[in-house]
Amino acid sequence: MPLMNINFVIASKNPKELSGFYAKINSDKASKGFNSNHYFISLSNRSKIHFYNPNENHEWERKGNSTSLCFQREPSEEPSKIVKSWTDEISRLGGSAIGIAKLANFGSEQWMLDPEGNHFLILVPYLSKGSAIESLM
Repeated sequence: MPLMNINFVIASKNPKELSGFYAKINSDKASKGFNSNHYFISLSNRSKIHFYNPNENHEWERKGNSTSLCFQREPSEEPSKIVKSWTDEISRLGGSAIGIAKLANFGSEQWMLDPEGNHFLILVPYLSKGSAIESLM
């Protein structure tokens, strides 16, 4: 079976600006795609997030949040501090927090909104003694 990459797409009113927002969150840069309505950022695992402006023939309606992007930083002994700092950084870039950060037995997480109202999650797992970092990433 040929090697397959998993890519993500986000419909956007302004793909250039939205791709720039996500690129900054990931300390990356956005690249121009097929045309002026398509941009993408490459992820370290060879996957990409594509941002595109749907054409007029495409019915585009936001319904529910059954799937979402999740951005994860390296595990930490104090994940809440990192999530707080990261939330502040994303807010300065134009995003906003939804509710308050949650601390659970796996780590800390915060639901966010990008500048166009799309939900995404930021996550920092606990660094637990004896666990392999690879299994948490």
